[in-house]
Amino acid sequence: MDDGFILKVEYKSKTYELETKFVRIGFIHQFHVHIDGRTLVFEFDEERDYRVIDASGDTSKPMDAGLIEAIVHKVSSLH
Repeated sequence: MDDGFILKVEYKSKTYELETKFVRIGFIHQFHVHIDGRTLVFEFDEERDYRVIDASGDTSKPMDAGLIEAIVHKVSSLH
């Protein structure tokens, strides 16, 4: 079952309200976060740290690494 919600993230004195889906696939879970027309997938790697995959495949404009870190921190606090 996929559950959608708004993920609120504070970064550089700005609040981002990001459309997010929690996706369970077997024994793993992912967060699909929509930002700037892209879908970023946050999932655990082999060491139980979150990795980020740009599911949109758009490499024309780099994402702000600090914002991605802020999203990882927020997603980590949810479980």
